[in-house]
Formats: sequence, C-alpha cells, structure tokens
Amino acid sequence: MPTNFASVYAHLERAQAELTGTDPATQQLREAVGLLVDAALKAEFSAKPQVCEIIPFPQAETGRPTRTSHHG
Repeated sequence: MPTNFASVYAHLERAQAELTGTDPATQQLREAVGLLVDAALKAEFSAKPQVCEIIPFPQAETGRPTRTSHHG
C-alpha cells in the first residue's frame, strides 16, 4: 500500500501549528518537524514511478496531412 503523503503533510502541519511557544525547545521542535516535511517531500518525489502501459492511439488514414494545432 503506498504512503498517503497528503495525510502525512496534514499531520505534520498540524503538529507544527501546535508548537506555538517561543522558547528554544519549541523552536527546535518546529525545525525538526520542518525537516520531516522536507524528508517526506523528498521521499514522495524520489519514489519510483508506477509502471504504466501506453496504449497507442489509432492513426486516421484520410490521405491528407493532419494539423496538430488550430492556431496556425
């Protein structure tokens, strides 16, 4: 089962929001949670992509060239 990164971010953001103190320990904890958010982002975007099957689109054989854009 893949990790639900949206849920991970929501929990970490909530934890960081609860750390409202101005003392050094609270500031250190907020930085640690920030590092966890960074690590989660890195894990999410460095994961191997899922293998997908590419299904070719059938070519129309009308005998005339097809335009790829309607802007030109």
